[in-house]
Amino acid sequence: MKTEYDVFEILLNHSVKWHLCVREKQRALDMLKALGRRTFNECFATDLETHEIIARVNSGSIAAQSIIEDYRSAAN
Repeated sequence: MKTEYDVFEILLNHSVKWHLCVREKQRALDMLKALGRRTFNECFATDLETHEIIARVNSGSIAAQSIIEDYRSAAN
Protein backbone atom coordinates (compact mmCIF):
# COMPACT_ATOMS: atom_id res chain seq x y z
CA MET A 1 0.00 0.00 0.00
CA LYS A 2 1.36 3.41 -0.97
CA THR A 3 1.68 6.14 1.61
CA GLU A 4 -0.61 9.14 1.21
CA TYR A 5 0.54 12.75 1.36
CA ASP A 6 -1.39 15.97 1.98
CA VAL A 7 -0.43 19.37 0.57
CA PHE A 8 -1.26 22.54 2.54
CA GLU A 9 -0.91 26.31 2.23
CA ILE A 10 -0.56 28.75 5.14
CA LEU A 11 -2.74 31.76 4.39
CA LEU A 12 -2.10 35.37 5.40
CA ASN A 13 -4.68 35.14 8.20
CA HIS A 14 -2.58 32.26 9.65
CA SER A 15 -5.13 29.59 8.77
CA VAL A 16 -4.04 26.43 7.01
CA LYS A 17 -5.73 25.49 3.74
CA TRP A 18 -5.68 21.86 2.61
CA HIS A 19 -5.22 21.54 -1.14
CA LEU A 20 -5.03 17.86 -2.02
CA CYS A 21 -4.07 14.33 -1.10
CA VAL A 22 -1.93 12.10 -3.32
CA ARG A 23 -0.52 8.58 -2.99
CA GLU A 24 2.99 9.00 -4.31
CA LYS A 25 5.74 11.05 -2.69
CA GLN A 26 7.07 12.37 -6.00
CA ARG A 27 3.58 13.47 -7.03
CA ALA A 28 3.18 15.29 -3.69
CA LEU A 29 6.51 17.05 -4.24
CA ASP A 30 5.54 18.00 -7.80
CA MET A 31 2.16 19.36 -6.68
CA LEU A 32 3.81 21.27 -3.83
CA LYS A 33 6.28 22.85 -6.22
CA ALA A 34 3.46 23.84 -8.59
CA LEU A 35 1.45 25.35 -5.74
CA GLY A 36 4.50 27.27 -4.57
CA ARG A 37 4.80 28.88 -8.01
CA ARG A 38 1.20 30.15 -7.77
CA THR A 39 1.45 31.79 -4.33
CA PHE A 40 3.87 33.66 -2.10
CA ASN A 41 2.43 31.88 0.95
CA GLU A 42 4.32 29.08 2.63
CA CYS A 43 3.20 25.62 1.54
CA PHE A 44 4.12 22.18 2.83
CA ALA A 45 3.47 18.50 2.25
CA THR A 46 3.00 15.91 4.99
CA ASP A 47 3.15 12.15 5.21
CA LEU A 48 -0.30 11.13 6.48
CA GLU A 49 0.99 8.07 8.32
CA THR A 50 3.82 9.75 10.25
CA HIS A 51 2.57 13.38 10.15
CA GLU A 52 6.10 14.33 9.11
CA ILE A 53 6.55 17.38 6.92
CA ILE A 54 8.38 16.04 3.88
CA ALA A 55 8.93 19.35 2.07
CA ARG A 56 8.20 23.08 2.17
CA VAL A 57 8.20 25.89 -0.33
CA ASN A 58 8.11 29.66 0.22
CA SER A 59 9.04 29.07 3.86
CA GLY A 60 10.36 31.50 6.41
CA SER A 61 7.61 33.45 8.15
CA ILE A 62 7.40 33.25 11.94
CA ALA A 63 3.61 32.79 11.81
CA ALA A 64 3.97 29.88 9.43
CA GLN A 65 6.52 28.20 11.68
CA SER A 66 4.21 28.40 14.72
CA ILE A 67 1.28 26.96 12.77
CA ILE A 68 3.42 24.03 11.59
CA GLU A 69 4.47 23.32 15.19
CA ASP A 70 0.79 23.36 16.25
CA TYR A 71 0.01 20.87 13.45
CA ARG A 72 2.76 18.55 14.65
CA SER A 73 1.56 18.76 18.26
CA ALA A 74 -2.04 18.00 17.30
CA ALA A 75 -0.95 14.94 15.35
CA ASN A 76 0.62 13.38 18.45
